[in-house]
Amino acid sequence: MSTASALSPALTAEGVKAYSKQRNEPAWLTERRLKALETFHALPLPGKTDELWRRVDLHELELEPAAERTGPLPAHIRPSDAAAKAGGFWGSLEEALKSHAGLLKDKWATEVYPAGAPESLLERKGGKFHALNQALCDGGYVLHVPKGVKLEKPFWAEFGTRSGKDGIYPHNLIVLEEGAEAVVFEGYCSKPDDAGFCNPQTEIIVGRDAKLRYILLQDLGRECINIGAQQVRVHAHGHCTFASAHLGAKLTQDFMECEMVEPYGEAILYGLYYGLQAQQQHLTTYQRHIAPNCKSDLMYKGALNHASRACWRGMIRLEHGAQKTDAYQQNRTLLLSDDARVHSIPGLEILANDVRCTHGATAGQIDPTMLFYLLSRGISEFQARKMIMDGFFEEVILKFGLEEAIAPLRAKIDAKIAGQH
Repeated sequence: MSTASALSPALTAEGVKAYSKQRNEPAWLTERRLKALETFHALPLPGKTDELWRRVDLHELELEPAAERTGPLPAHIRPSDAAAKAGGFWGSLEEALKSHAGLLKDKWATEVYPAGAPESLLERKGGKFHALNQALCDGGYVLHVPKGVKLEKPFWAEFGTRSGKDGIYPHNLIVLEEGAEAVVFEGYCSKPDDAGFCNPQTEIIVGRDAKLRYILLQDLGRECINIGAQQVRVHAHGHCTFASAHLGAKLTQDFMECEMVEPYGEAILYGLYYGLQAQQQHLTTYQRHIAPNCKSDLMYKGALNHASRACWRGMIRLEHGAQKTDAYQQNRTLLLSDDARVHSIPGLEILANDVRCTHGATAGQIDPTMLFYLLSRGISEFQARKMIMDGFFEEVILKFGLEEAIAPLRAKIDAKIAGQH
């Protein structure tokens, strides 16, 4: 991995100040960028001695060219006035700074991923890249839904990559106030041969009695490197359904977290991943229960072919006050070749004594009995395998709950299945 030197202009205090001034940002945002930059330089690069990173091959990541960010952020944020009509906001970070600066000053890199706080950033060991995003942020989207407002139509944001080895650093913020409801789709897609570095971060706050369906789709080019983070904080009686799919990129290391900060909150996390050739999919999930009487449920399914690799590491942590918690996690992976490998590492850290916490992990090949049954009915081997794999993924795909997202997701999975033959 190429390290960033102190001479790299974009990774100096002067460079960050100049970039912030160029974007006409307020002083408080410049200050948070600089705090994050200090954290970035203070934290070591993750390596083989770091348990969460020891299987991640970062030698091809070159931070200096990735930090330059030539040209505007390739982003398409579908227009919608639904939130604005209700007194909220939906749009780009730049637009939000003009009309909702107070919201951003209160919530952007303060509550979910605090800027310049090494003790919290280090907790899940992705801290250096969390800080990098906040220091180099080049845009993103903001959604604010006011108290009691229920919006049915989804909010849609898609990001692409820049040319060459340039990086993108979207920083997104979702705030649902008490009793609010919304659906958000966040996508990262690029051309099949694209390279580049993708370092997104999404902060989500689900207020009391609020409901959010959050959908994440990553299908970046086969030479891209993707290191991202998404975290949701769920307040009393709040509910978040978090569905994600990681299909692209040469290397992915993604951190997905939910924190239950008040009683009777609920977070349901579903994910799928699919690897071909030499793809690496590293997915780290963290279910943290701080308050009592909360629930979190996680299911991740994947398929790996050729010499692809995956590592799912899940942790359920219950703090001392998290009594009456109900938490579960499971990971299931289909190995479609003798060279594919998966590491499933569930974990529990329980500091309360009146709880229900369980986990499970399985990995194996397609059941030969099922395959033989379908072949005996005159179905071709390709179609038989596809039917089995479609059934395997369907449980997760349906949880995306949005046909506009499900249809292209099915098409992308079909393309992956066809590509393996």
